Amino acid sequence: MTACQLTWQTLGAQVLRVNTGGTELLYLSPWFDPKAQRAARGGVPVLFPQFADRGPFKKHGWARDVEWVLTQIASGADSHVLEWEWVCGGTNQPLWPHQAHLRLRAQATASGLKIQLDVCNTGTSTFEWTGGLHPYWAVGNLLESQLKGLQGVSVSDRYNASRIIEAREAVQWSGQAYESLYDMPDPVSLELPSHTLKLSMTGFDQWMVWNPAADEAKNLNDMPAADWQRFVCIEPVRVSRPCRLQPGDSFTGKLKAEWWPNSDGMGRR
Repeated sequence: MTACQLTWQTLGAQVLRVNTGGTELLYLSPWFDPKAQRAARGGVPVLFPQFADRGPFKKHGWARDVEWVLTQIASGADSHVLEWEWVCGGTNQPLWPHQAHLRLRAQATASGLKIQLDVCNTGTSTFEWTGGLHPYWAVGNLLESQLKGLQGVSVSDRYNASRIIEAREAVQWSGQAYESLYDMPDPVSLELPSHTLKLSMTGFDQWMVWNPAADEAKNLNDMPAADWQRFVCIEPVRVSRPCRLQPGDSFTGKLKAEWWPNSDGMGRR
């Protein structure tokens, strides 16, 4: 048996599970049905060409709802690699008068996960896009977790417009819905009782941190209501500054997740 394993679906080129060295890094709803032909609640959805409802198109765009072409599978004792491709535009997206070629590469190793998203403007018109990656990181209990690396960072908080700077040394959750966009690309660390997950990015320039908590989770019909405690989304994105691509231009965004077990219960070896 390999030390790392990816589980996926070609719909949305969505990584569903990542097992590295016996540790599950991602949350996936136990209600996930692979026959449903819809984006799963969990894993790593791809968001393109629009983040959330910040534009005229459907929420989070189309990338997570269409079939991608799986172009590579490579599995060994210490690595599992998958690559997909998708062409956006034309008759499949008549409301979007552009053409783009997207490639997604995911690699699991015993020490973590790497995902790379490439977007190339293959059309004749310039376009701007927002979006990125939407990973659901697995936590045993969100209320026993904390996120470090955001102190002093500008933040846009959906629930508190007066909060413009993160003053806390560590973000800790109290059971209230959380949706905050942090304006920086530096690494952050998610500390759990069992292990620490260090997240870093290139190409993307903001972190979106989201959890629905009990009040909003009860409105989600694709996961058990109590499962809000089992994940937190920490997402590398382009939102406030859309990525502008002229014909022939390309964008590359990378997410790297490194984990290690804790010896004292909270982030220290």
